[in-house]
Amino acid sequence: MSMRLPDLARWPLPPMDGARSADTVAGLAPVTHTWPLMPIQLKWLERCTTKYGFDNVDETLRHLIYLSNAEPNANKRLIFRIKRCLHCHVGARASQHVKVDLVAQVHAFQMQWLNVVTDKCDIKSVEKSVRIICDYYQSRVKQAELEEEGGGVGKELELFSVRRAEDPRLAEALARNAAANTNNDAGENYAPNSTSTTASNDTGRNGGKMGCDLKNLASNPAACSAEETLEAIRRCQVGRGSTSYAEARGESREETEKRREKELKVEESDEAKKERKLIGKALGSVMGM
Repeated sequence: MSMRLPDLARWPLPPMDGARSADTVAGLAPVTHTWPLMPIQLKWLERCTTKYGFDNVDETLRHLIYLSNAEPNANKRLIFRIKRCLHCHVGARASQHVKVDLVAQVHAFQMQWLNVVTDKCDIKSVEKSVRIICDYYQSRVKQAELEEEGGGVGKELELFSVRRAEDPRLAEALARNAAANTNNDAGENYAPNSTSTTASNDTGRNGGKMGCDLKNLASNPAACSAEETLEAIRRCQVGRGSTSYAEARGESREETEKRREKELKVEESDEAKKERKLIGKALGSVMGM
């Protein structure tokens, strides 16, 4: 199937005022590129390709690029200017954080936009910009799952349903998913001589989908409760003293200094120190403490 059929019919075309027709056609042409991704990112794209009825992983990746380009400017600053520590290579050995290559096609105008973002946001490469996009949307799904059981499923569906209300492939994929879930539930409910229904349900809900089941923490006397873990994650604010955080907020230098002065008083308070201990207990540390 042509790239133009599933993609360009759903999303607005890029502005090309005064452009020659030949330039317009060139902007819509496919560009094949090798994208080095983290293995967890590629697995997520592959799973979502089947789950939400995309033709191939290429189209799933293009969908995320469309989404990020359509975000409000404030969200774009959050995506591309805030330095997140996901898959950080600091201190990593050569064999760690090995990437896998995805050879995929994007539209020429998408590649042009990615290059602009890479330059303006001082990102190392256009390939890293794509990894940042994948990280951002995958983390939104994980955050929703941590905040509410089943929330990740809803957030993921929301992301991959944008501008696809009339896409029959999505409807067919969701129908297949519903039928598969019904069959799985029936098998769990009527499995003969089953003595591990609870464990089965936990595995089925998580299914390698994301993270650990917080309910399992209850059996570990050394672990925080699920509520403590979630509260620690909500309170963990990384990079508030960084230049990228100030830029994302649109602050002047004076505004940043005033904000940091107030925040440092809070950070050095007894309550903040207690919370940092709670975060260390909930999430662990690089020192294994």
